Amino acid sequence: MPSVIDSLGLVSSTMGQILDFVAQDETLSNDFKNYLEQNNIEINSESEFNNIIISYALDMKMKDGLRVLEYYRRNNKVQDEIIDALSNSICSVFRVDKILSNAYEVTCLTSSTKVTLVPMVKMNHLKQIGRNDFFSSRIIELDNNLYILEIYEIISEHNVFLSTIEAIKYMLNNPKLAHYKNEQKKIELQKSIQDFDNKFHKLFKDKFITTTNKKVDDLIKFFNDYRLSQNESNYSSLIQKPDKYEYFKIQNNFQSDFQNEMSYFNDALIGFSSCDRIYDIALWMDKKRGLYVIPFFETFLKSFRENIENKEECIREFLTNDKIPPSVIKYAYEQNEETFFETINNVLNTDFSTLEELLFNTKAVYIDDEIYSPICVLYNSELFSKLGNFEKEYENINQSNISNNAQNPIQKKQTIGRNDPCPCGSGLKYKKCCGKN
Repeated sequence: MPSVIDSLGLVSSTMGQILDFVAQDETLSNDFKNYLEQNNIEINSESEFNNIIISYALDMKMKDGLRVLEYYRRNNKVQDEIIDALSNSICSVFRVDKILSNAYEVTCLTSSTKVTLVPMVKMNHLKQIGRNDFFSSRIIELDNNLYILEIYEIISEHNVFLSTIEAIKYMLNNPKLAHYKNEQKKIELQKSIQDFDNKFHKLFKDKFITTTNKKVDDLIKFFNDYRLSQNESNYSSLIQKPDKYEYFKIQNNFQSDFQNEMSYFNDALIGFSSCDRIYDIALWMDKKRGLYVIPFFETFLKSFRENIENKEECIREFLTNDKIPPSVIKYAYEQNEETFFETINNVLNTDFSTLEELLFNTKAVYIDDEIYSPICVLYNSELFSKLGNFEKEYENINQSNISNNAQNPIQKKQTIGRNDPCPCGSGLKYKKCCGKN
């Protein structure tokens, strides 16, 4: 078994080789440039470039749906265990429970799992991380050890709200984090998905139901109310068809500043009605993985037999987006067997002939059957429940501050400085949080 130093050196050298390959390989280099353009990413510093290219190399897919790491594996003589470790690396938020001489004992916020992380740099380079602080990081597992590959942000122990927000963002992006190294949480999640599946089929009599983005928020709420109470009522008013089936990029108005984080999650989960344009959308119940919200579901199905506007982009999105489970692609194949592969191969410039081959290349992340839908993950997440409590706390504190300030505003200012941490625990300065009122 290699030593920790040997393992770190091997990971570091492999990462360097991958990044060099991305820069030098013509196919990957062009794909990376296309990735920057499509996502409107501007690089203003060397550190930004390093972070973006690492994220691209480890997390992204190429235009034909193949993961960048898999493309690298197929074109180089590499040690599979290192590539596997990098492919399975995770990004999450951790709370520091104990600082050791060469490692951190931490709790992964998304799964409440306690693990030991070994940094890839000397501990004295990380003096700013204290006990009870939080940090967001990418970690990899090799030879039964967990290594910190990158640290993105260090969050003060007082910034509980921000650390919770960041952890949920990571969990939305990678639902496996909800049960990371926690078998009990995985079992609980599977039981919840069984309940979702039973209630969904009992209510809608099918594996999916379609409407438009203007109605789907209410339809999700209707189903959730039914799931909890089982009081049946008529939902026909929530079913709607778009005037036209077409595909387009949904422009969201997500705000990245702290004060709009709650809006971010509302939009990320069920805020589809905020889009001005009307499009079709489906609630899709995957028996293994849970409930998904699939924009342009019917548009995708029609793309195999009708002249749909922007159908190539629609098909590519469904095949390369890891938020869309393999069961949707399988259903499309069953509904369009005669035209399915000809259409797919024309769009991706491939020569797939079997569904297994297609899914292995485009939906490989689902092979291990441990990925569950973001909606089911969040509905079962203690972290997500905390956000509602945070909102209530803020409302109560704000109302209290308004009342106290009205009675004795000078005393309040003397007690809490404008630049002091807000007493609500948000981690913001008082003047930018409850003190705004």
